[in-house]
Amino acid sequence: MTGNISDQEFADRALRRLPPATPSPELEAALLAAYDGWSAERPHGLWPAWKTGLGRFCEIIWPGAPVWAPASALAAALLLGVGLGTALPEIVSAEPSGFSLEPPSSFNLLSSDLSQEDF
Repeated sequence: MTGNISDQEFADRALRRLPPATPSPELEAALLAAYDGWSAERPHGLWPAWKTGLGRFCEIIWPGAPVWAPASALAAALLLGVGLGTALPEIVSAEPSGFSLEPPSSFNLLSSDLSQEDF
């Protein structure tokens, strides 16, 4: 057999000859009973759904940590950002601005730093 088409046909024929995979009735009954038990124990309503969603979100952000850890890290980062955002403009405005794109009057590219007497 050469080519992808004949390989695919061979695989299709081989898979068609296999018996269908069906779970045993005992396994089906056990799965359905386990789901019914889980569904009966699970709390229903808006608050449990919100709490579960928050827990899953926190698990994505910081796996294995309790819910308060990502929340406190976010709060600390927010407070630090607000503090720096309010303090830095005042600090920067208090400093004298000595930056200019204009070259100073004493600057000359053609002259050396040494005076003529030093030669």
